Amino acid sequence: MLQAALARALGVSPSHVSNLERGRRDPALSLLPELDKALETDDYFVRLWDELTGTGRQAWLDEITTLTHEASVIFEYQTLVFPAYLQTEAYSRALVRHGVPWLTPAEVTERVKVRVSRARDMAKAISPQLWLIVDQTVLARRYGSSDTVREQLSYVAGLIERGRLMVQMIPADAHRHPGTSGPFRVVATYGSPDVVYVESAHEGQIITAAADVDRYRLWFTALQSAAFTPEVTLCEIRDELRKLDHEHE
Repeated sequence: MLQAALARALGVSPSHVSNLERGRRDPALSLLPELDKALETDDYFVRLWDELTGTGRQAWLDEITTLTHEASVIFEYQTLVFPAYLQTEAYSRALVRHGVPWLTPAEVTERVKVRVSRARDMAKAISPQLWLIVDQTVLARRYGSSDTVREQLSYVAGLIERGRLMVQMIPADAHRHPGTSGPFRVVATYGSPDVVYVESAHEGQIITAAADVDRYRLWFTALQSAAFTPEVTLCEIRDELRKLDHEHE
């Protein structure tokens, strides 16, 4: 494949490809799956990176964390929980303990510490702007005690009322909507191409190909149309908080 064609496939300049070939620059982790796709190498470059560094998953996590905090706008869809950068300490601890039950108490504490630090930084920052779409059933999931859930929902409601966060919920009875493929995050940064992050239980992937990123933007727009308005969503959160207050009485 010619440099110009490969550059178009990767969404970079021909000179960038030339520098990669000559060893003058290391490839960004987000380019590796796109390189495998363009050259039809069956994940060779992704596997090679893991073999050479032994830090594949952590490297992906570090890169998407950096991209998220440097972004201008985050558009995210979640199905089961609030994303890590919006979690309280108690909610985060409950999620880690339930989701990764084999961790030692010290390992749980370390993971929670990192999440809480990032969440605090995100709450204090002016940017990125945050737009979250989440399934309404997140309100009914009791991770931790009622106090834990109440604190988490109050925290999210506070961010909404401050204008730091925009949230829409997909109605629980919406059996058909565009989010059935799972959660994703669109990271938009002024002056740079948008990227998408998708994650399963075992791996994460950063998508940079322009055509694929455009599809996720369209999915997000479709989800916005299927969701409650931000105003109705805040009312739903407040209603759930009132229910929790009654349970506590």
